[in-house]
Amino acid sequence: MSDFVQAVAQRAGFGDDQTAEILARHGVRESGILPRPRRLQVRRIAFTGQKTGTSATPVDFTWDLGPGLWCVTADNLRGKSSVLEVVWWCLRGSGRLQSDVLHWIHHVHLAAEIDGEPFTVSVDTTGEQLTGTLEVGAQSHRSTFTGETEFASVMGAFMMDRLGLESLRGWRKDTAASVGEKEEGADGQMVVTSWPAYSHALICRNRENDALLGETSGGGTMVSLLQMFVGLPWTTTRRDAAAALNVLQQSMRGERRRAQQDLQARSASLKELKDQLARARQAVAQAGDAPSMEAAAEAMEQTAARLAELTARHKDLVQRSDGARKAEEELHETLVMDQARLRDIRETAAAQRFFGALKPTCCPRCSTALDQLPHADLDDQHCRICGSSPPERPIDTSVTEELAASIDALQAGHQQAKLAAQRAAADVEASEVRREEARAAFEAAQATMPRESVLRAQLEVARLEGALQERQAAERRAQPPHGLSEEETVLDAAVKEADRRAKAASTTLLSNVSVEIRRLAVRLGMVELQDVKLQANGPLKITKGGSAPTTFTAVTPGEQLRLRIATLLALLRVGNGSGVGRHPGLLLLDSAGAQETTDVDLAEVLSQLRSICEESEGLQVITATAKRDVAIRVIPENRLVVAGPGEAVW
Repeated sequence: MSDFVQAVAQRAGFGDDQTAEILARHGVRESGILPRPRRLQVRRIAFTGQKTGTSATPVDFTWDLGPGLWCVTADNLRGKSSVLEVVWWCLRGSGRLQSDVLHWIHHVHLAAEIDGEPFTVSVDTTGEQLTGTLEVGAQSHRSTFTGETEFASVMGAFMMDRLGLESLRGWRKDTAASVGEKEEGADGQMVVTSWPAYSHALICRNRENDALLGETSGGGTMVSLLQMFVGLPWTTTRRDAAAALNVLQQSMRGERRRAQQDLQARSASLKELKDQLARARQAVAQAGDAPSMEAAAEAMEQTAARLAELTARHKDLVQRSDGARKAEEELHETLVMDQARLRDIRETAAAQRFFGALKPTCCPRCSTALDQLPHADLDDQHCRICGSSPPERPIDTSVTEELAASIDALQAGHQQAKLAAQRAAADVEASEVRREEARAAFEAAQATMPRESVLRAQLEVARLEGALQERQAAERRAQPPHGLSEEETVLDAAVKEADRRAKAASTTLLSNVSVEIRRLAVRLGMVELQDVKLQANGPLKITKGGSAPTTFTAVTPGEQLRLRIATLLALLRVGNGSGVGRHPGLLLLDSAGAQETTDVDLAEVLSQLRSICEESEGLQVITATAKRDVAIRVIPENRLVVAGPGEAVW
């Protein structure tokens, strides 16, 4: 038993085994030790196609990359951001490629690796049809996909497995419909964070939105993305337990609402039911000394069982009697046939002796004298009528003796079978008598059943008693609970224990990240920034210019951009420096010089990115900017893709 389960059991006041069973049933996972990070790097991005419209030119772009800082620079709307979007699209399996870009690009090939294991993504688009393959490893294990849904599914399963990521559960609250719901707890739905949400940790577009990381702050997305940058132990456990607790409590609230609706839908009150039950019981009492329905039913049940037993036994005896009678008939038939055969044999032998001794003097048919027939000259050994020489066959008496002995045995067996058939018939007659007696007993038991009026009264009592019990149970279900159930208690204890452990493990780390965010944001131009506090559940608290603390969503778009970039850089720097970095090492940073950032700010961003890449082995940052001169000044030429003024990147 883990120490976490024991700690939760102690908080809840239950046994370790019961606590472990409840946590397992609700899928609460322990996440005290996070798996090691995996490094993701892009080695090549290439795509071909054909532009249409006013810029009808072939598309042929290839860029070989490695670890470190890389940059593509061009004027706005000249394809620099599309390069990053294509990379992200291939890794994610879905994205936001503009319709014209998706129409122009016909073939995309991405070569990358995770912890040294190579993989390639090839996508072909022809008209509205999308097909492609994912090949993994030196042996090129291949997965094919057709359509955007399969593309996203294949890449999601692959990236979650290879990057060692787990789906995270969270809870998204619905808007409360009433004050009562706010007090009791608003309903919502479980949300699951998987690769589509995790993948936002790879890209930062710096567009105007209220999310510090990614593109949305709802459903615990910010917490999930924090997990992608720095490992916060026990965060997964806390989210699992909190989501399970919310699901359980919502189910219980639903049961109470349904019970309340049921009570309102029924017109009869509890008092009215009790009055009806009292009147029904009085009617039963006034019915006299009639036996109770239970006693009569029990007697009828017993006699019915006896009748069924004797009926089954009678059926068996009838079958046996039929079998004995059939056996006797078969023996009798065989005996008669053998007796007839014996008579035939004896009569044939007698006829042969008789006719063999005759000496005819004329033909027995036409009375022609023998001396006038064709065979008249034959000797006495031949027939002078037909001329044949009769064979001398001695009469075989053994056949007659054997057949006579068989007939004697058949007569004895037939006599025994006849006696057995007679005994079976007698058993059937006796069984018929017993069965009729049982039938009479059953009919007598039926006659003792209560009269219809008494039965109706008893049934009415039973109905009202059931309705009263159901109504009382519904009222109990409709009432708010007086405390937490066993499962709620365990899950609530798990939330608190995981939260305690998560805070203990993350306080120092998040404090260091907050200090680094402020330092970098000041260097990026927020000189009035006094304090920054990044909280474990995602919000960023900000204090600037001596004013009251505010939030990330309340500052200007330019300040949001600086804070977003500073947060990304701080998470990468502190995570790698403290050994808890969880980011896969690939960051796509689009338009770092957007909003009102100056050339100095952008140069500082690029310098910091370059420094972090040099500090962190295997880190790869691919950025895009419209400030060509700054990029050329800060980034080495062999790591740049530069499009001249007015020219397209591809």
